[in-house]
Amino acid sequence: MVSDTLPEALPTMPPDVEVIDCTLRDGEQTPGVWFTVEEKVRLAELLADAGIGVLDAGFPGASGADLEAMQEMRRTGVSARIGATARPLLQDIAAAHKAGADEVFLFMPTSDLRLRETLGITRDQAAHLMRSGVDEVLGDGMGLNVVFEDSTRADPAHLVRLVDELCVPGTVSRLVLADSVGCARPASMRALVRALAERLDPDIAICTHAHNDYGLATANTLAAVEAGARSITCTVNGIGERAGNADLAECLAALTHLYGVRHGVLADRLPGLAAFVERASGIHMSATKPVTGYNVYRHESGVHVDSMLKDTRSYEVLPPAWTGRERAYVVGKHSGASVIRHILSQADPPRDVDEDTARLLVDLVKRTVENGDKSQHELAYAAREAFTAAALAGVPPHVVVSEYDRISLGGNR
Repeated sequence: MVSDTLPEALPTMPPDVEVIDCTLRDGEQTPGVWFTVEEKVRLAELLADAGIGVLDAGFPGASGADLEAMQEMRRTGVSARIGATARPLLQDIAAAHKAGADEVFLFMPTSDLRLRETLGITRDQAAHLMRSGVDEVLGDGMGLNVVFEDSTRADPAHLVRLVDELCVPGTVSRLVLADSVGCARPASMRALVRALAERLDPDIAICTHAHNDYGLATANTLAAVEAGARSITCTVNGIGERAGNADLAECLAALTHLYGVRHGVLADRLPGLAAFVERASGIHMSATKPVTGYNVYRHESGVHVDSMLKDTRSYEVLPPAWTGRERAYVVGKHSGASVIRHILSQADPPRDVDEDTARLLVDLVKRTVENGDKSQHELAYAAREAFTAAALAGVPPHVVVSEYDRISLGGNR
């Protein structure tokens, strides 16, 4: 069902969008997060079983564990195509090939800030490096995706030049536009996609990779699709560097219910994916997280519940059954007589209740809640804070210093 709110405002959308999942690579780059090889392989299987066709499965040139995990994905027959992130360096591309990657996400900074200040190279030098990397990937027989890192802070004229030089029809599958610091706005993302689409062969899909520093990753991803992008990247629970990436469930829900765009992913697998990544990453989601959060399909407010009992469309445009969930009515401080009548009508045997009795029961519920013990809130908050500080801390700096001193003093280099 497509939302019927202002239908005339909907842009012309592609009928289908390809979804690429980056949880195994960008998701694991979340500070303090790490997955075991077994967790990586299992997550790859779950994503593939859910209908994700392409995985950005790791950065084997930077991680031996990623290389091992990708080889194991290949050995166990993960059905999705396995992609490797790589710089345009021989050792990175060789590692991707050794890992058994079907395709490579070949990335290079495109903004002058990144080129000049962090790499110390010119635009021409960067373009030369990318051309060499492109040739190497194609020479090894792997599929090629050209990734413009930091594209939303780059000079558009430079991006156009790179498109003309690198994106040769028949060699490049996708052009990935990375909003690497999450600074794009939906309007600027649409403008960027449209400008580059004019220079790009239609057989090469534009793909977006959005970060969430301003909370706009999902909005920018959808804006890119509005402008013609036919491929998107997401992570489960939106985990990733800093504030994370575009959330898989949020993007899929919007594509399905707001835009009517097909994506081939089984929505009823989303809660299970979310739970798996919560456990493996140590990053726990809010109860109010869109689509997969605990409270998304639960209602308490008296006015809301009264309306919902008459017509569920009153306050629920995203159907819980889409994700395999069920609607729930919570009896709490803000409840009204409608939920009391509903509960009693559903009891076995059903009970009839008059208005005065319903009001007495509502008052009882409110007093029960207001006289409740909130000490568990403090305990749970403290436990979560302690867990987060420990689980996401990484290796303490003093360990590095101590190990350096041990190696130096022992002469063991």
